[in-house]
Amino acid sequence: MSLPASQPAVATITVPTAPILTPPVTGPSHIQFDDPPRGAAVGAQPATERIAATLRNAGIDAPNSLYDEALAFAREGHLGQAHARLQMLVCLDPDDSDALLLMAKVHAAQGRPSEALARMDAALAAGGLAPAGAREQLEGAIRAERAREEEHRARIAAREQGEIRSLRNETRTLRSETIRLETEMLQSQERERNWKYAALAVSVVGVLVIVMLAALGGRSAPEAVPVTAAVNLTPPAAVSLAEGAGASAALGSAPTAHVVSPPAVLVPPKAANAPALESKAVVAAVKAPEAKGPRVHVVGSGDTLYKLASRYYGDSNRWKEIEAANKGVLGKSIDLSIGMKLKIP
Repeated sequence: MSLPASQPAVATITVPTAPILTPPVTGPSHIQFDDPPRGAAVGAQPATERIAATLRNAGIDAPNSLYDEALAFAREGHLGQAHARLQMLVCLDPDDSDALLLMAKVHAAQGRPSEALARMDAALAAGGLAPAGAREQLEGAIRAERAREEEHRARIAAREQGEIRSLRNETRTLRSETIRLETEMLQSQERERNWKYAALAVSVVGVLVIVMLAALGGRSAPEAVPVTAAVNLTPPAAVSLAEGAGASAALGSAPTAHVVSPPAVLVPPKAANAPALESKAVVAAVKAPEAKGPRVHVVGSGDTLYKLASRYYGDSNRWKEIEAANKGVLGKSIDLSIGMKLKIP
């Protein structure tokens, strides 16, 4: 871009750098700007107009001097100082089209095409002439800047989507690990219960064996049973037995009680079968926990079909068998209520 030649300066002065004026910033709603004014004179001109009038009355051409200094700084690459000079110049003369066009160039060189285009429009409104193709270049720069911003936002969005997918995958992995650990815990609890039942059964068998051995040991030395109590003889038989004993005494031989008391009479008939009966009771006690058939489970807090399948079958995928066996209780839902009685096939 090229600018029209500036008029020769009447006088050259050095103006100290002033801070760049910025639009007022709206503060928080609780801040009130209620400071008392200083009371300017009634009808007084604005400060910038009074300064410009004072400089003109003193023979100082401040606008041209500021413009030349800004142009020199811009050519040397000191864009910030050039912008400061032009800002002061615009404060003194807001309708200086040359200053506005030069400021547009400074903004364009600083990589701010939107502000450059705004300054160029202000210069055109003040009667200035924009270089040919300058507006198209600024609009193209604005489009490129917006495209870069969109690309940057797209990269940020893609990175966020990737992080979200990664978090979802980690969540699924943690959920699977939790299910696996829960299944292992249920299986461990089931094994622990089985070991407890086995230990209880062994204890019962041991107690029964001890009792049986004690009973057999007590019967190893039975007391002598009188013949009259052990043998139920009829009176005629007793008379004949006494006659035989008398005859034997006449012959000089002493009768013995063992002839009329068989050894089998010393042990009652029921005692002979006691070990076999006790063995059958022991076998029944050991096999009692292995009885098969439908079990009934009363639903408690936290129970689900998945947990019941893991508990009774060791496989959580067999929950449908429990559901099929309890269609009349569950209906179409698989939600369990506390106190509900379910059959475990």
